[in-house]
Amino acid sequence: MKNKFINKYTYWKNIIQIRHNALKATHNHQVRLYNWCNVCKQDYWLIDFIEKRDLLKNNPKARIGLYSIFAPMWLNYLDRSDIRIFVERENLHKETMQQWLHRFLDDKRIDLSLGFDEINHPQYMRFPFWIMWNVFSPTATHNEIKQQIEQMNSPKNHAYENRKFCSFLCSHDDTGRKKIFNQLCNIDKVDCDGHLFHNNDELKLKYGDDKLKYLTHYRFNLTPENSNYDGYVTEKLFEAIYAGCVPIYHGSDNRPEPNVLNQEAIVFFEMGKENNDAIKLIDELNADKKKYMDFACQKRFITGADEIIWGYYVTLENKIKEIVTNI
Repeated sequence: MKNKFINKYTYWKNIIQIRHNALKATHNHQVRLYNWCNVCKQDYWLIDFIEKRDLLKNNPKARIGLYSIFAPMWLNYLDRSDIRIFVERENLHKETMQQWLHRFLDDKRIDLSLGFDEINHPQYMRFPFWIMWNVFSPTATHNEIKQQIEQMNSPKNHAYENRKFCSFLCSHDDTGRKKIFNQLCNIDKVDCDGHLFHNNDELKLKYGDDKLKYLTHYRFNLTPENSNYDGYVTEKLFEAIYAGCVPIYHGSDNRPEPNVLNQEAIVFFEMGKENNDAIKLIDELNADKKKYMDFACQKRFITGADEIIWGYYVTLENKIKEIVTNI
């Protein structure tokens, strides 16, 4: 009984602290974070999208709350938000996440849910998390997105010389990552600056935790998703592409964003399998500058990718404007 009480006390103490930290981090904004965890600069993407694109001009006193999964949603009854947006940041199809899978689509207190799946519902929009992290600006124009893609597609974004073999940033091994890590280590050293298999400190000591800058010093980046589900693609793959690495990827049934990304420019592997063909290819590319550069310099984004990404911007902007106008 005592342990149960202590566990409950600890749980709610953490929940209260999470909400306090998120609200404190956004106290100068009309758009505020609730149920958020470990707020960092990238978490301001949606805030900047709404505020800097002037989406509240038709209702300048409107207060918007952004909600994630790190606290019970009923706590929204304690806030003073006029508009509530649920932001899906995880694979909700995982067994441990399915309590959130309803996404509050029939909850009158939640105005909009943003996620990875294709769902036809007036309160839902597919807006994958990779758009909101590091690579694409919340204030970008269509032309700026197009220029960003051209830069990532350019051969100038890639190099063989002065790049080490492979990086791998991960905090835990819950999906069999050790096997692919060991296979790659048979080729050359894999630098791990995360908690998992930690053997390097350059990300923090040399690059000041600037992940994109750090990745530009590697030919390959091992970048599996935390879990596999069709359509679930996070920022990891796009950060590798931005930095000019060849991604070694597993996720989204190994068809990540096929209307945006060139699948031929990614090395796919299967978690927990032998992956002989993938390992052989990586070994050959790493040993031969010409072969590596030929592979690396393939365009990462397919024709029309800018239109798809800009379409997400336009649809979200129009949806939020509509909600703001009608409250």
